[in-house]
Amino acid sequence: IQSYDINMVVNENNTFDITETIAVNFTGQNKHGIFRKIPLKNSVTRLDGTESNNRAKISNISVSDPYTASNENGYKVLKIGSSSETVSGRRTYTIKYNYNIGKDPLKDADELYFNLIGDEWDTSIRKVTFTITMPKAFDKSKLGFSSGNKTSTNSSNVDYTVIGNTIKGSLETSLYAGQGLTVRLTLPEGYFVGASSNFDYIMLLEIGISIIF
Repeated sequence: IQSYDINMVVNENNTFDITETIAVNFTGQNKHGIFRKIPLKNSVTRLDGTESNNRAKISNISVSDPYTASNENGYKVLKIGSSSETVSGRRTYTIKYNYNIGKDPLKDADELYFNLIGDEWDTSIRKVTFTITMPKAFDKSKLGFSSGNKTSTNSSNVDYTVIGNTIKGSLETSLYAGQGLTVRLTLPEGYFVGASSNFDYIMLLEIGISIIF
């Protein structure tokens, strides 16, 4: 991946309108496109050792190229490209979707905790840029980033500025396969209003059936 740009609009109900622009350089033969794996389940481990989990709902998917979508092993998998067409050289894909993580799990605060780049990619990413637009004012001293391997807390490679409610930045190093970029912003309790519960009734049904058996 030559460049990966994320434009993220955070809504007051704790949903995110996301646009990803991904420029890819295809090498070799018989390439048809890319797979974009978007997590439907997230586990959060904070610096203070606290943990939480959430289940996401993904809607309003729009892709610049032909694609199919499926749910596989906790991911929404977008298979982008055509089986009847091979691609080579540079190709740019634009992916748009709404990401809903439900109610904030913290009791005394709200937070934005999101993998701008997840660890699902099996190739390197040369350049990462991002724009995050928040719905209301926030304390920028509570803002932090981490990049690299899954357990990394390294923030030294992220360059960013805050203008009003908008955060713009870039990663000053490349990402290797399996590495990611995460943003965390601690917010006052009540910052998000009207978030849905995202309760997983299917999981409850599966548990109930297993207990019966």
